Amino acid sequence: MIIQNGPQIAEYAISPICTHLGCTVKWDLEKNHFICPSHGSQYDSQGRVVRGPAKRSLPLITVVVKQNQIRLVDRKPAVDPR
Repeated sequence: MIIQNGPQIAEYAISPICTHLGCTVKWDLEKNHFICPSHGSQYDSQGRVVRGPAKRSLPLITVVVKQNQIRLVDRKPAVDPR
């Protein structure tokens, strides 16, 4: 197999703000989930709810590469790939 295109920066990032009450979620390597330390909501690697009380996925933010810098812009990407 020949890889013609190397790794690329995604056009979006996942915000770590829990959609339940605004706590900061943390990535749990063993469970392979984002987990809210306050109320127990869990999200998969794409930010989708796996376990409540949260009902909405983690928000996405736009990633812009400009002048060899990676910038996060606090707005939803044009397309939600989830």
